[in-house]
Amino acid sequence: MRVLQKNFLLKLLPLGAVLLTALPCLGSLKPLKCETNFGEKSFTIHEDNIAFHQTHAGRSISSVMNSGTQVSAKGIKKIIYKDGSKHLISIKDINNFNSDNDFLAITSPKGHKMTFPINCYSLE
Repeated sequence: MRVLQKNFLLKLLPLGAVLLTALPCLGSLKPLKCETNFGEKSFTIHEDNIAFHQTHAGRSISSVMNSGTQVSAKGIKKIIYKDGSKHLISIKDINNFNSDNDFLAITSPKGHKMTFPINCYSLE
C-alpha cells in the first residue's frame, strides 16, 4: 500500500510544480493599460474583463467585455469577440513588457488578420 501511495505522489509532483509556477502569475494579474503604437486601439485588462477605450466627439467611451485568460509560465493570452471579430491579446511576460513580443491580433469573420504590437504598463 505504501508503495502505491509513493508512486502516486511521485506522479503528481511534476503537475504540482507546474501549478505552483502558473498560480502566482494568475493570482498576481494587476490591471494593465495597453495601446497600439499610434494609439489606434487602447484597452485596459483586468482579471476577468477587458475595457476597450475610444474617444468620440471629445468624450471618452469604454466598452467592457468578459474574457477568459490562458496563463503560461510568464505571460497571458486573452481572447474575446468584439463587433464580429476575434481579438487575441498576447503578453509574453507580464513582468517585462515588450512591444516586440506583445501584440493584439484581430481576425475578421472572413479570416483576414491584422496584428498590432502593443505597449503595456501596470496601473498599480
